[in-house]
Amino acid sequence: MKFEKPSVVEKLIDNYYKTKVYPITIIKLMLNRRRIMSYMEKAASNDFKIRGEKFKLDDSDCKFCEQKRKEGVAKYCRQHTSVQRVMNANKVLFDEDTGCYIYKNEIFRVVNNRLVIIYCPHTKPISGKITDESVRKITPLTIEDEDFNGLPDYETVSVLSSTWMNDNFKCWFNDEFSIITIPNDRNKSDFVLTCNQ
Repeated sequence: MKFEKPSVVEKLIDNYYKTKVYPITIIKLMLNRRRIMSYMEKAASNDFKIRGEKFKLDDSDCKFCEQKRKEGVAKYCRQHTSVQRVMNANKVLFDEDTGCYIYKNEIFRVVNNRLVIIYCPHTKPISGKITDESVRKITPLTIEDEDFNGLPDYETVSVLSSTWMNDNFKCWFNDEFSIITIPNDRNKSDFVLTCNQ
């Protein structure tokens, strides 16, 4: 399979966007655009209920953060790392098509006073067999908190993710491979891995 000079995400970020967005996050948005919008739509429902652990903005009572600190491995748990990033970012991408902000590993939006964060883990730590599921993996987090008064007033760089969906985008995947997106439809891209050597 050949590609006519796919857009290199690292170069787009460095040359045009100039924000702290990890390239894999843009790729994951392209691979999961439909799923991400589905999470946002569910969170907008009046019947929406958070399943599992309920996280607040404040991490002081978080048992997972406490465990990380005891172990001396991190100040915050995975979820509160995302919260800290979102609430302390200065300059972010804003996707006008989805209404989502993009910063580091996070794609996020406020829906009905709920803060919805989609965490996009990097592909480098994938162990074992590389599967479609492991490559596309994203983790949603929804926060309902009476102390939440909205997002900061970011400096934003506007993008249109709909234009990305018609193109091939490439970024570093791990030491062996790079990932290239393949247009499928307006809400989901497919992908192929190519050798770095």
